[in-house]
Amino acid sequence: MYKSLVAAMAASLLVAGAAFARDAIDDGHLQVRPAKNNMFSTGEFIMGKAELYGYLGDLKDSKKITGIVLQDADRATPEQKHLLVIAAQAQKLDALVEDHGKLEPLVDPTVPTPVVAPSAPAQ
Repeated sequence: MYKSLVAAMAASLLVAGAAFARDAIDDGHLQVRPAKNNMFSTGEFIMGKAELYGYLGDLKDSKKITGIVLQDADRATPEQKHLLVIAAQAQKLDALVEDHGKLEPLVDPTVPTPVVAPSAPAQ
């Protein structure tokens, strides 16, 4: 009786652990949060830019993700936003930000906005 109870508890812990270790994917988008030192947090993982790039490629192939959603964007550095946009472009994924429950395109803050030169006066 004791052995079967222990086996049942071990099996339930294994199932609970597997459920917790799932990827943070919602509606085909990987949910990413900024972490310290220009790192990223997704699900239970914290990773740098190289690991994130590889992880995106793996999820694109295995889970068929179509984009990345940056959550808590106000805590992200311009460098983190830039890295997400570049990684998404390289993997041909959408880079999005969650703003008040709506998904908007993530804008790369390091790309300068074009300056329009004043037009010459007509003669």
